[in-house]
Order: sequence, then C-alpha cells, then structure tokens
Amino acid sequence: MTSLVKAGADIRAARAKLGQLWGLGRPLRAAELGRALRLKGRDPGATVLAWEAGTPISGPVSVAIEMMLAGAKPPLIFHDALGST
Repeated sequence: MTSLVKAGADIRAARAKLGQLWGLGRPLRAAELGRALRLKGRDPGATVLAWEAGTPISGPVSVAIEMMLAGAKPPLIFHDALGST
C-alpha cells in the first residue's frame, strides 16, 4: 500500500483539510498539527515545517495523518484546546 502523505505538499494539504474537518475555518497551524501528533520539543511545529521543506516523513506519522484525514478525531487534550466539542 502506498502512503498518501509522503511529501511536504501532502503535509500542507493535510493541514488545510484538517482545519476544515475540525471546524476551524482555516488551515491547521504547524504547531497545532505537531501537538495533535504528540511531537516532543519546545516547538512541535518546527518538525512539521521541516517535513514541508523536504525532511523525510516517517511511516507512523504518515499513517496518523492519513487516519485523521479519514475522520479519526484528534487526541482529547488537543481537541479541548481548540474549543471543539
């Protein structure tokens, strides 16, 4: 099976789609996607931006984003931070 999320453009498109799916009316910010993926570090968005710039995307990250795009809800703590119900 081929990954649907494998390049920077795919990450940017996923951020746009997830922002709509999650009712934000705007693309997800890089830091928001990083937190939803539970990335570590001071700025989880930096890793997302690195993927968009060409750093390879790991298989587990690709699968997680694909699942979110297919309708999986973000982790509850992130969901609450967005003010969603």
